[in-house]
Amino acid sequence: MPLFGELELGTIAGGLPAMRDLDTEAWELPKAEILQLSCEVADGTRVLLPRALHPAIPEYVTFVVTRYPESPVGSFDLAQVRLMARAGVHPRGYVLGAVASSPSAVGALRERWGYPVVPGEITLRRYHDRVAAMVRRDGRTILELALVDPEIVSGGDLQYIHGVTLVRVDGAAQLIQVDPHYTLHQASRGRADVSRFEPGAWNAALVELTTPISASVSTCDTDLPRIRFVMDPETPVVRGTRKVR
Repeated sequence: MPLFGELELGTIAGGLPAMRDLDTEAWELPKAEILQLSCEVADGTRVLLPRALHPAIPEYVTFVVTRYPESPVGSFDLAQVRLMARAGVHPRGYVLGAVASSPSAVGALRERWGYPVVPGEITLRRYHDRVAAMVRRDGRTILELALVDPEIVSGGDLQYIHGVTLVRVDGAAQLIQVDPHYTLHQASRGRADVSRFEPGAWNAALVELTTPISASVSTCDTDLPRIRFVMDPETPVVRGTRKVR
């Protein structure tokens, strides 16, 4: 018997980002730096996951901190906390919360791709023995993490799972698939270390970290794409998916 998410949509519907339409133009984002950490979490996160999606087994989250030096709205940084899941048989990262470093990026990410993003301060720094990131909001640190002891690997050793955001489009709740492309130029893997995580600041109050899984960092050319698929958040995706283009 497959498991599904248990999110009560009515409890969060009023706070969802509102997309202006589904005709989003793609952004080309060259020379991005991506730091990604994965951690297992304690059971009980299914209540955060829309009913259309299956929870990952074991349950886990990914932290993704990205520096975009070039974009249509200028340089900006983006941090995400994603609860990992499946849409049918396909792995997906459901975005619980996000922070961006510039007001113009916040507005565009909410309106064009439905990210539940808020403004904040993000730092991403490389040292000889680690790559570290910190996110601050309203004067307090809400995330601090690092990849420790990086070792160079092939870009083919990394996998970036497509994201899913929960939004309002024309007043109705929809799941939006965000599926960037990646051309990797440099990649490293190492040990994951999360020294501070404030779940409530990421719409993730029930997320309790248990065991680090992996950490990676890369330099790549990527994008934020046109919207290709939308899903009914209350219906299994095999029946509730609609192709936009």
